[in-house]
Amino acid sequence: MNPITPYRVRIRFAKLEGLRFIGHLDLQRLFERALNRTGLPLRYRQGFSPKIRLNLASALPLGFVSSAEVLDFWLNCPVELEEIKKSLQESLPKDIQIIDIEEIDNKRPSLQASLRSSVYRITIPISYAQEELIRGFNGLISKETIPFIRRKKTVDIKPMIESYQIEITPEASVLTLQMSSTAENNGRPDELLSFIKVDPADVIIERIQLIFEE
Repeated sequence: MNPITPYRVRIRFAKLEGLRFIGHLDLQRLFERALNRTGLPLRYRQGFSPKIRLNLASALPLGFVSSAEVLDFWLNCPVELEEIKKSLQESLPKDIQIIDIEEIDNKRPSLQASLRSSVYRITIPISYAQEELIRGFNGLISKETIPFIRRKKTVDIKPMIESYQIEITPEASVLTLQMSSTAENNGRPDELLSFIKVDPADVIIERIQLIFEE
């Protein structure tokens, strides 16, 4: 048993284009290696094979980029936040950029337990006819249900869509979606694209916000 009161640190970071195809477990291992290189007084989980105590908010699907990822980790004693940020950033690849850092009360719930929604920005090139896109998406949203087969099970995506907005620019169509991100209802914007005949490989899907329960 470790009697030392842990010091909980939360960072928000961007995952950029060069790492868009790295998976959730690989991202976790990347942070474990980076934290080990910092020399910070890291907190480890108890057990036969102790690992750094850290907690990622939500798995980002392969191919997505993000400016809103969140990670908690723990230290055995307080360290200046700017010192933590500097040493960790120097240990991370250039396609992971720390946006901000703060101390978090240990009594706060875990990231996964308090996450409620994610906001995505989907940039669709003008090679897709814009008026047809708008008609297709509005027609999709007007349906009472949007059934999708996920792991051989049919789920209704419609209740997972909390809000949406479409913006037309000379360069692209930009669809902003807020979708539920709970364990029971985890909305994925790439699943919606198939209904309006847009290939996810042709677009940029960026998570721009994570919304937590206060």
